[in-house]
Amino acid sequence: MARIANAHTAVKHELLVRYLDAWTPTVLHTARQVAYAEGRALAGVGPGREDGSAGVALRVFAEFADRLAGHELEMVLADADRQRLDALAGRLAGFTGMPPGLTIRTTDDLVPALARHAGPVFAYLDAPQEPPALEVLRALVRHRASEVLVVLDPAQLMSPGRAYADAVTGYRDSLHRAGLSAVAHVELVDGAGVAQLLFFGTRSAKNLEKFKTELWAVDEYAGVRYRDPRDVEHELLDISASPPVGPLRRSLLATIRADRTHTVAELRQHTASETMYRTEEATRALSGLLTAGTLAREPEKGRLNADTVLRPAG
Repeated sequence: MARIANAHTAVKHELLVRYLDAWTPTVLHTARQVAYAEGRALAGVGPGREDGSAGVALRVFAEFADRLAGHELEMVLADADRQRLDALAGRLAGFTGMPPGLTIRTTDDLVPALARHAGPVFAYLDAPQEPPALEVLRALVRHRASEVLVVLDPAQLMSPGRAYADAVTGYRDSLHRAGLSAVAHVELVDGAGVAQLLFFGTRSAKNLEKFKTELWAVDEYAGVRYRDPRDVEHELLDISASPPVGPLRRSLLATIRADRTHTVAELRQHTASETMYRTEEATRALSGLLTAGTLAREPEKGRLNADTVLRPAG
């Protein structure tokens, strides 16, 4: 099993901060009871990170103390080592900026712990040993506004006779079966080549785009780069607000070749639902394929719009 390096942790924690900064005020606007859950709350706890990802999340929530007035926000922390977990909860409870309406609960099983919770949940499942079971995912996302960020060791998905790309697609399908209609995935690869695999699941296409915006906005740490595990060339990408679109071009081209024709609208939807890229990057990728003569279009001239039809050239 690959060790979770500090660089991975730094990227994951910044991504968590960025997304919770956007998620928290939005969900508090629509729900009185909200929960934040961690399935392996001790996974990121260590030297220099005594409070782990739970401490990172708590500091975000403290920034919205004024909006939490009149709301209930429950942090549900799960792990097997109850002694260490309770010690973590005690440290968090002593946080000087503890916002009103926030409570912390510890458990060794998320499913019954959240059974009584009727509001939306954001779950951070850093699972270095095994993927969360389907019943855990279903329990977490019973509310339509609930969302999940899962971190896996890629080795967990590997099995004899099954390609890694197919295994990634299979796990995406499990998130869909749990009720999450919009899913994104990406690998974080450090300078030594160690990879961690992230999946984000939601029912909101808008929030999926929001997550991807934050994904490409994080700072680079110790050479961490992104990779799409389904990209046939396994290209490593620098984290950038304007990322290289090689993997997207290949994905779009494969889709067009498989079906012979697609509209730009359909390819934008493919970008949103099947790749780590934002919808806006589809136009840049398609323009590159047209300039290279790989694709033909109808009509032949003019701006690319939703109804423009693309097909393989020749």
